[in-house]
Amino acid sequence: MLETLSDEEKSSAEELALMQARYAAIIASSDDAIMSKTLDGIITSWNPAAVRMFGYTEQEALGQPMAMLIPANRADEEPQIIARIRRGERVEHFETVRVRKDGKLIDIAATISPMLDANGRIMGASKIVRDISERVSILQAVHDSEARLSAILDNVLDGILTINEVGTVESMNRAACRIFGYDVSEVIGKNVKMLMPEPYHGEHDGYLHNYVSTGHKKIIGIGRQVVGLRKDGSTFPMDLAVSEMQLKGWRLFTGVVRDITERVRIERMKSEFISTVSHELRTPLTSIRGSLGLVTGGIAGVLPEQAKTLIDIASKNCERLIQLVNDILDMEKIEAGRIEFQLQPVLLNPFLQQAVEASQDYAKQYNVRYELKNELPDVMLNVDGNRLMQILANLLSNAAKFSPAGDKVDISVIRNGASIRVAVSDHGIGISDEFRGQVFTRFAQADSSDTRKKGGTGLGLAITKELVERMGGSIGFDSQPHVLTTFFIEFPEWKQAAVAVSDETDWKILPDRMRNIQQEPSSSRRVLICEDDHDIAALLRMMLQQHGLSADIAYSATQAKQMLAQGDYAAMTLDLGLPDQDGVALIRELRETAATAELPIVVISATAVEGKKELNGDAFNVVDWLCKPINPDRLESSIKQALGRISGRQPSILHVEDDNDIFQIVKSIVGNAALLEQAGSLAEAKQSLNRNRYDLVILDLGLPDGSGAELLPVLNSTSPPTPVMVFSANELGSYESAKADAVLVKSRTDNEQLLATIKRLINGGQ
Repeated sequence: MLETLSDEEKSSAEELALMQARYAAIIASSDDAIMSKTLDGIITSWNPAAVRMFGYTEQEALGQPMAMLIPANRADEEPQIIARIRRGERVEHFETVRVRKDGKLIDIAATISPMLDANGRIMGASKIVRDISERVSILQAVHDSEARLSAILDNVLDGILTINEVGTVESMNRAACRIFGYDVSEVIGKNVKMLMPEPYHGEHDGYLHNYVSTGHKKIIGIGRQVVGLRKDGSTFPMDLAVSEMQLKGWRLFTGVVRDITERVRIERMKSEFISTVSHELRTPLTSIRGSLGLVTGGIAGVLPEQAKTLIDIASKNCERLIQLVNDILDMEKIEAGRIEFQLQPVLLNPFLQQAVEASQDYAKQYNVRYELKNELPDVMLNVDGNRLMQILANLLSNAAKFSPAGDKVDISVIRNGASIRVAVSDHGIGISDEFRGQVFTRFAQADSSDTRKKGGTGLGLAITKELVERMGGSIGFDSQPHVLTTFFIEFPEWKQAAVAVSDETDWKILPDRMRNIQQEPSSSRRVLICEDDHDIAALLRMMLQQHGLSADIAYSATQAKQMLAQGDYAAMTLDLGLPDQDGVALIRELRETAATAELPIVVISATAVEGKKELNGDAFNVVDWLCKPINPDRLESSIKQALGRISGRQPSILHVEDDNDIFQIVKSIVGNAALLEQAGSLAEAKQSLNRNRYDLVILDLGLPDGSGAELLPVLNSTSPPTPVMVFSANELGSYESAKADAVLVKSRTDNEQLLATIKRLINGGQ
C-alpha cells in the first residue's frame, strides 16, 4: 500500500508509525498502569504495569467492564466519572480504592482524560493509575500515631502546655485545662502568665526575655515547685518542669505541670505527725535520762551496789532507745528533704580534734583509744560543721565498737588530688564480701548477733552517707576482715575566693572570715563594703574596724567598680540586691577583669529560707548555735563566756515548758546556779515577760497554746536582747536557729551539756 503513496505521504506515515511505536514503548515501560475504556466502561487497552498492579493479563482484561476493578461499596464512582468524561472534563488525581484479581484492596490515585476521535468527538477515556498503598499506609500510621499521642496527652494526669518565645500559649492538653479550670479556647493565643499569681505573673515576661537574650535560666531544664492560678482566682501548689525545643527553626517551650495540692497536704500531715511523735518520744526520754543522770551523779546519795547496777542498765538502754529515736527522725527528715545545711568554709583539724575528744568516753567502754595521724592543719572544707561532727562521731564510734579490746583506731587526713580524705581505720572483724553491698542501707547489720552485742540501730551509716553526699562529698570503705578496715569520707578542698553568707549566718563570724584574708601591710588591708543600705553599711564598717580592718563604702555597683579601679583592696563585701546591677552579674564582671579576678568576696544576701527579710535591725545577739549531738567541752567553753553580765545577784531564768517533769529535772540540774521560774504556756510566758526581766529564757517549742518560736522576736527586741536557749523535742530550721543563742534538742542533750549551756548564757558568754 505504501507503493501508492507519494514520498511526502510515505514520510508522514513512517513518522506516525515511529511515534506510535515510541508511545507504545513508553506505555509498556511505565510504572503506572495505563488503560483505556469506552464510554460504556469497556476496557480497550491494558499495559504491563496494569497487569502487575491488578493481576489480570491483557487478554483477561480487554473487553471486560472497568467495574470489575471497583469494590461494591464504591460502585457509584464509575457512573459519576463517565458523566464527567462525557462533559469533556478531566478528572485529576482521583484517590480511591480498587480490587485486584486476588480480591485484595489497593489504594490508587488516578487521572482520567477524555479520548477524542478524528472528528473531535469523545469516544472513550484514558486512565493513568498509580498504586499509593504504601504512602497511604505510612500516612495512616502517622495519623494513628498522632491519634495515639493525642489520646495520651489528653488522658495523662499532668498538664502539658507549649508556649513560644514571647510566652504565648500554642497548645494545651485536657489535663492542663482541668488543672487550671479553663477551656482550651480561653488560653490558646494568650500569654501564659494568665496562669500565674504574683510575683510570678509580673516577673515572667522579663525572665523569658532575659533567657532568650542571655541564656541565663532559672526554670528551664531544672524544674521547681511554684504556685499556679486557676480561672476562679484560687491558687494551688504545683510542680513545673520546662524544656526547650526547636521546631522548623522556631524555639518553643514545653511546660509539664502537676497539681501537688494533695501531696503538700499529706506532707504537712506527715510533718505534723513526726513533730508530734518527736515531742511525745523525746520529752519523756529526756525526763528519764535526766533523772537517771541525777541519781548516778549522787543527788540521792550513795547507792547500794545492786541499785547502782540496775541504774547503769537502765541508763545504757535509755541511751540505746534515744539513739534509735534520733536516728529514725533523722532518716525521716532526710527522706522528706527537710534536713537543712549551713555550708560554710571551716578548718578541718579543729573538728577532728573535737570529735576525737568527744568520743573518748565511748571508746573507753571498749578499752580502745584513738590516734590522730598526719594532720593537715590548714585544710578547709565547705561543709555544715555540726553535720560534719555527726558524721565523724558515727565513724569513730563504729570503729571503736568493732575494735579488739586494747587496740587503737587511727584517724588520718590525706590530700587526694583536689579533695581531702578523712580515713578512720580499725583492726576489727571487718566487712565480709557478702555484706559489702548492704553496708550503707538502712537497718543493715552484718550479723544480728552483733546488734545485740555491740548495740546500734543499723541506721548510722545510712544517715552518714546521706549527710556526706548532700554536702557534696563521697563515702566509701576498704576492708580486710580481722586485718584492717577503713571507712573514709572525701570533700573537695575549699580554696575559693568568694564566700556566701546568708542572713541565717551568725554575724559574729563575719570578721573572723575576713581575718582569714592573707595578712598584708596595713595600707593594703582595706575592705570595700558594697551595700546600698546605709545603716547596714555603717554596721559592717564598725564590725570590721573592731577587728583591725579599715573599710570604704560603695552604695552602688557603679561606685564599687570605680573604687576598685582606683584603690587597692584586700577584700570586698557585696550585697546582691544593688540598685543599678544584679550582684551575681557584678561578680561575673569582676571575675573577668584581671585586676579583680582573685579578689576575695563575701556575699551578703538579705534573702532567708522562708522569704525576703531586711537585715537592718535584725542582727540578733547570737552567741553560738550548737547542733546535735553536742560536744560537752565545746558547750562548757562557750558557756564560760557569759557570766560577766551578772554580778552580785543570782541570775533569773524563765523556763517556758508545759511538762512539769522536764522543769523539775532542769531545776535540779541548775541547782543554785540560778533562780528558775516556770511558764507552762505561751500566754503565761508573755505575762511573765511583761512583768519581769530575765537573764535567760529556756524555751520549749511545743506548747499547748502555740509555738514557743512566737516569743523569739519579742525576746530579741529587748535592749539588750534576752539570751534564748531553745530546749525542745522539735528541731528548729536554720532560719529560726539564727534567732536563738543556743539550740538543744531533748534526748540529744545530757545533763552536763545542758548545765554548761545555761551557765554560758547567763554569764554573758565568758
